[in-house]
Parts: sequence; structure tokens; C-alpha cells
Amino acid sequence: MKKRIKNIISLVLVIALAISGITYTTETKADEKEDSWKTNAVKVPSEGQLVGAGYIDVEFDNSMEGYTYTVYLDGNPVYWNGNNIVREELGEQKTDSSVPKTFTSSDEGKTEVYTTTVSKHEITVKAKKDDVELTSVRTFYVSKKGLAMGGDMGKNVQTNKFNISWYYNWDTAAFNNSIDEGVAHVPMVWGAAQENLQALKNITNDSNYILGFNEPDIESQANLSAGKALAAWKYVEATGKRTVSPALAVYSGGFMDDFLINGATYDSSQDKKDNDGEEETTTYENPIKLEDGFYASVDVDAVALHRYGGSKTGTKIEISRLTDAVDYLWNKYHKPIWVTEVSVTGRKNGYSDWSYEESRALPLMKEYVSEVIDAMNKDPRVERYAWFPYNVESSNEIDGLDGCGTTALFDYDTGKFTELGVLYSQQGNPEGYNAKKINDNEKYVWEKPTTSVETTTENSTTAVETTTKKETTQTSTKNKKIGTVFGLTVKNNKKKVVSLKWKKVSNAKKYQIQYSLNAKFKAGKKFGTKSVKISKLKYTVRKLKKKKIYYFRVRALNGINVGKWTKVKKIKIKK
Repeated sequence: MKKRIKNIISLVLVIALAISGITYTTETKADEKEDSWKTNAVKVPSEGQLVGAGYIDVEFDNSMEGYTYTVYLDGNPVYWNGNNIVREELGEQKTDSSVPKTFTSSDEGKTEVYTTTVSKHEITVKAKKDDVELTSVRTFYVSKKGLAMGGDMGKNVQTNKFNISWYYNWDTAAFNNSIDEGVAHVPMVWGAAQENLQALKNITNDSNYILGFNEPDIESQANLSAGKALAAWKYVEATGKRTVSPALAVYSGGFMDDFLINGATYDSSQDKKDNDGEEETTTYENPIKLEDGFYASVDVDAVALHRYGGSKTGTKIEISRLTDAVDYLWNKYHKPIWVTEVSVTGRKNGYSDWSYEESRALPLMKEYVSEVIDAMNKDPRVERYAWFPYNVESSNEIDGLDGCGTTALFDYDTGKFTELGVLYSQQGNPEGYNAKKINDNEKYVWEKPTTSVETTTENSTTAVETTTKKETTQTSTKNKKIGTVFGLTVKNNKKKVVSLKWKKVSNAKKYQIQYSLNAKFKAGKKFGTKSVKISKLKYTVRKLKKKKIYYFRVRALNGINVGKWTKVKKIKIKK
């Protein structure tokens, strides 16, 4: 009997200890989970991350059952009117129906906050259950500053050293360069051609915005009627991203009124063929169809602006050209502004000469960029802005302008940062942000080109080159004009390869080759214009697409002057 009682007592003790152990373990694990949550609940943005202004994605851990979760920005609850954030920075007012969103474990742990304040910010998530309240805080930084740069422009530059939060490249696909790590890519649907719209199906990046068509109001760019743009816009909206309107070459034109207010009719019979009929010969598994008819205006999240500065006297670049345009768009459409191209254009030998050769140009350009950064950062109506940098050479690959050299932030060929690039990198950053520095060996140093001095003797006249760096004399032809390249031949003798040859041009230092799937060499298309510079009289283009029609042209350069383009050569890739 004693033995039986002893066994019973032992069993009771084992059970009691087991129960006690289980309770202790459960409570310990719960405490550990709560402590971990307080440290790691906020997943996006990451700690110390630099993000673009406007709507900002937030992701958080809401996996603990029984809790109610609320998101705060800078200690304040984020109020919503239905599905829209109350953007108090833009003057929007809370109403009696405005409430913060709450989440449970059955909801997706994702939301948005909104700010255009360039500063250090905090995301706070509070989890409440009965009398228990847990708090998790994440610090991040907001910047408006970005860059507009195509593939050939940005292939060598360390983009993240500009301390920018975003960039775009007139394409739906990012560069995917390792040097761009940490800089978000915002996709753009360049035009409404089949290849542009098809590319929308394959967007993989996690940007919460998408940019609309590029300068549809002019023939040399997207070249769209408001009706066609509206007909194609549903495919832009189908990406699920917040939309930025098409960016007009002339911001006050009627296109935007039709697009955002009036609506317009699309008639496909009036379309001009893109790429010399290439669209008809291109096959797609599921081609996108645009239907004829009247299309109502659309609602966008922001309005894009292109604005290039100028000067009436050559003594100052007027910031009012930019700020007045922002005022106009805000007052007319009452939408936040994305300045997706801001820069200065000019031509040599006049008050609008902004080349390096003009001594006053760089100081005035630096003053203007400082003013742009300051004005855009302080204006809550501006969500983001992107400087458009021409190359350091006044002869550039973008257009026919020859007086834009000091707008350069970097040298296209080497990726080295100009004085203006260093300024753009170091100014306008959120206070407290650990901005990347540009080292001396990463800086571009412009050297004044040699000058030609003629010396006359009884028997000859000789051009002598002089420099300010060291005494040297040699025959110089750099300042002489460059002729047009002749004798261009284009052959497709190998698989997906085209060989180009041409005749030598006197005074040429190098040659520029352009090839494109577009007869007008439109930039920004998925397979759009590519430019290269070489010093030889031949070049081989590889990895072309079979059965596509390509267009080629060549011109000569010497660092000072630029020759005219050759006549365009067209070839269909048969091999």
C-alpha cells in the first residue's frame, strides 16, 4: 500500500512539474517573440534607408494573433478618408469621417504613408491587445532628388554617390548595375507603340510609381495625340502602380487639358507608323490592341514637368522659369509635381552659352543648381525632381545643342564627377543622413582646349598649338571645322552582326555611331537609340535582332566641333 501511495505521489509531482514547465516555456517564448517584434516589426523601409518623397511603402510584421496594429509617421497617426491618405502637407483637411487604418493578423501587413518633407523620419507601429501595447520604431530618410539618365549616359557613373533616392532611364527596365545599388529605379512607359505597351507586362521592379509617356506633344519624341495616350493608359494603370502623367515638352499645352480634364477621341487611322512600319512586321504572342473611340480623362497621382532654364542677359539663370511652371501646373490641376527633367540648354557664342569654354558659365550653373535644389526641396507641392545632365563636351549625343557642357554632373566616358556633380551630390540631403563622399580621384578636371596661333614666314604659314600647362608646340587642327562623314557602308555578313565602314574626315578626333530601330533615332524605346564613340574608321555592332530593320548614321567630333550626321543607312537583319 505504501508503495502504491508513493507511486501516486511521484506521478502527481511529475505531472505538476510538467505543467509548470510547459507554462514557463510558453510564457518565455511569448516574451521573446514580443521583444523581437519590438526590434524588428518594421520591414520596409529599412533602417537608415534613403527613399523617394511622396507615397512611401510600409511593410510590417502583424503575425501576432489577437493584436490590433496601427502605423504612425513621425509620432502622428496616418489619417485616411476612405482609400486616400489625408495629405496635410498639401493643405488637405481631416473630416469627421477621417480615421487611422488598423490591421489585424488576418490582414496584409502593408500600407502607405505620405510626405514631401526632405528630412529624417520615423515609422512607428503600435500593437495593442487588451491592456498590453507594444511599440516598434524604424528611422529612415526622405529625399526628392533624382537623376534622368539613359543607358549610354549612366553606364560608367557610380550613381549612388549622388545621394539620390531615385532615377529613371526612359525605360521600363532598370540598368541593374551594381554601382546603382540603393538607388530606386522608377519605370517609364516611353510611348504607346506596341513594344512599349508590351513591356508593361514584364515590369519586375517594386517601385510604387510609374512615369507616363515622354513628350508626346512633339514629333521627335513619343508623338501621341491625347486620344491615343488615353486609349493606352488603361495598360499603364493595369500595372497597379501610382501613375505620373505624361511629361510634355510644352507644359502649358492643350494635351494635358484633354488628358486630365476634357477627354479626347482616338482614331487609329490617323496614326503615323512607328519605326517605318516595323510594328506591322513584329509579332507578339498577345499583342495589345487599342480601340477607336472617345476616352474620358484620367486621374493621376502626380503631374510631370519638363523645364529648361534660360537667361535674358547671360548674367543669371532665372529660377522663376521653373517655379512659375510649378505654380501653373499646381493651380490648374491641383496635383503634386514631378519635375522629371530640369536643366539648362544653350548654344555657343552667345548669352546662352553654357559650355566650359565660357568662363562665366560654370559659376552661374552652380548657383542655379543650388537654387533648384533649395526651391524644390522647400516646396511641398513638388514630390520629386531629376536633373538632366548633358555631357561635359559641348558636343553631345542628345540633340544638336552645343552650349550645354556645364550642365554635366559627370563625364559620360569615364563616369568621373564634375564640380556640378559634386555640388549635386552634397547639397539637398536630409539632415543627419550619412551622405556618400566623392573622392579626389573620382573628380573630373576640365582642361582648357589648346588654342591655335598662326605664325607667318616668307614661305609658309604654320599653326602652332599653345597650352597653359606647359610649353609645347605642335601642329594643331582642333579648332578647325569638321566636315561630314562620307562613304558609309553597312553590311550584315554574319549572324546578328552589322559591319560599318566610312572614310576619314580631316580634323576629326573621334567618330560617333548611332544605331536604332527608329528612323528618327528616338531615344527611350526599349530597343532605341544606342551611341558609341570610337577613333577608328570602322565599327561592328553585335547582338542585333533577326528580321528587324535597323538604322545607322555616323558623324565626326574633335572635342570642340561636331560634324553633320551622314545620310541614314537602313538595313534589315537577314542573318
